[in-house]
Amino acid sequence: MINLSQPSGEHGFLFSGEAGKLEAILSIPPLPNKRYIALLGHPHSLQGGTMGNKVVTTLVRVFKEQNIPSIRFNFRGVGLSEGKYDEGIGEAEDMCRLVALCQQELPGVKLIFAGFSFGSYVTYRAAASCPNALLISIAPPVHHYDYTEFQPLSNSWIIVQGDDDEVVPVTDVRAFVETNPSRITFLEFANTGHFFHGKLIDLKTSLLDVIQTQRLLCG
Repeated sequence: MINLSQPSGEHGFLFSGEAGKLEAILSIPPLPNKRYIALLGHPHSLQGGTMGNKVVTTLVRVFKEQNIPSIRFNFRGVGLSEGKYDEGIGEAEDMCRLVALCQQELPGVKLIFAGFSFGSYVTYRAAASCPNALLISIAPPVHHYDYTEFQPLSNSWIIVQGDDDEVVPVTDVRAFVETNPSRITFLEFANTGHFFHGKLIDLKTSLLDVIQTQRLLCG
């Protein structure tokens, strides 16, 4: 199912979640680094969030430039995915199913988790079961979901936040970063709203820069 020897491009597939079949896309770069795979999470399922979100597809491009394959999937009740919204708990269980599938079909693969908004909570929960994985959280709604349940995470953690976010208060994210472990790298974008309109290229460039300069991936 997760075959990295397929031609480069996007390959749709279904996998079994806790509450039914889930619709997913595997993105394979032209020269894939088969040591890694990135699992991506999209915005709120009940507010129009899908795996086609522009911030999520920007993450696909970030990993493509690192030659890293990625998988994004529609959460429960979105698109062709079965089941109903479950406040991030069930969605994280589904992502853990995907983790198990990756580990079964790609033995020894190193996992990266990256999520936007609600999807950052889903990936946070899933990453807790994969110590030392890289975690990227974009506009994490720390005012609404508990990002301390699995503290302290041993993961390297990049948190990205716009200072003009109309959904997630930047003051709450700053406070969260200040009171949490030093493993967090905080990127704050000036004059930037929740959906990074007009800033997606800057987002991609900044993420690539911090991943490379901090050597968060080892070949």
